[in-house]
Amino acid sequence: KTKVFSITPDTATEACATGDVIFQADELSNFMSEKGGTAIIQSICILDDDDHGQAIDIVFMDSTGLLDEGDDGGTIDTDDDSDAAPGQILGVVSVTNYFDGLQFKYGQKDNIGLAIKSTSTTRSVYLAAVNRGSSSTWTAAGLHLKIGYIQD
Repeated sequence: KTKVFSITPDTATEACATGDVIFQADELSNFMSEKGGTAIIQSICILDDDDHGQAIDIVFMDSTGLLDEGDDGGTIDTDDDSDAAPGQILGVVSVTNYFDGLQFKYGQKDNIGLAIKSTSTTRSVYLAAVNRGSSSTWTAAGLHLKIGYIQD
């Protein structure tokens, strides 16, 4: 079954340098049709109300692990004894091309084909995002994502 999931993540409102986390641990509730379900991510669209159009890595995870030490964005934590986030990553999709809408930017990545699976205890998966462009500051609800996928 083909579906589209829309989410406005709670983005960090402090400046995010290249490599900083923009948002993390945002839940895609009931993304799967069943606990332990699978899906194939086909497309990701990003409406950037803050008009940055920065390259962004969208990170899919199977639980709420944090890529950095805080709930807000910040520098990725590379400490070996940190949260177990690397083992929770299901895949990463880079969105790099944007349409310039003058007062907004619209990024889109198609034909992804990324297979993901939720854990056996939930129908949810989780999202994080990492800035791969220049230093930028987003508003709390400045990014809006639409994820197109095929659900099992």
